[in-house]
Amino acid sequence: MYNKLKHIEGVNLLPKEVVGPALVGSVEYFNGEKSTYHGSLVATTHRLFLNLEDHDLVCIEEISFDQITRVTVEELLMVGHILHIWENDKLLISVKSISEGKLDKFLEFYYKYKAQHAAEKKALA
Repeated sequence: MYNKLKHIEGVNLLPKEVVGPALVGSVEYFNGEKSTYHGSLVATTHRLFLNLEDHDLVCIEEISFDQITRVTVEELLMVGHILHIWENDKLLISVKSISEGKLDKFLEFYYKYKAQHAAEKKALA
């Protein structure tokens, strides 16, 4: 199941969209109420995908770069790094139990393509 969580099978990618790094771990998902799943966050050059394992099925949800207003990283002694994705003041997702090397690669990729997305959007306006 770990390998399925790292990929986004069945998703139609946009022209020139490339899949980047994934973070696999314990995902707290805040959609009305908090739910915890084994899952992943997969970055592409245009958006993020949230993969959640539920009874041996992988459910995929798209998260637009426009939706994300802030990304924070918290480090707890017994838990390790926790990545938080925010929309304004609302916490959308938290990913726990991730290794530092993968987190650094994920964040570097995300920030690069989020900035490019914002610049392209501004140029079109």
